[in-house]
Amino acid sequence: MQESKDATRFLIVLLVVTFMTGALVLVVKSDYRIRDNELSNLEYYPHISP
Repeated sequence: MQESKDATRFLIVLLVVTFMTGALVLVVKSDYRIRDNELSNLEYYPHISP
């Protein structure tokens, strides 16, 4: 029973840390913006219009 609680706690902490790291990257790195990603992916998905 204790192992299950520890595993659940670990996964929740991991999820929160991952979310916070992703949010930090979005704030700090201007390369990760929706419009920039759409433009860079045009050559990979030419059938999708921006």
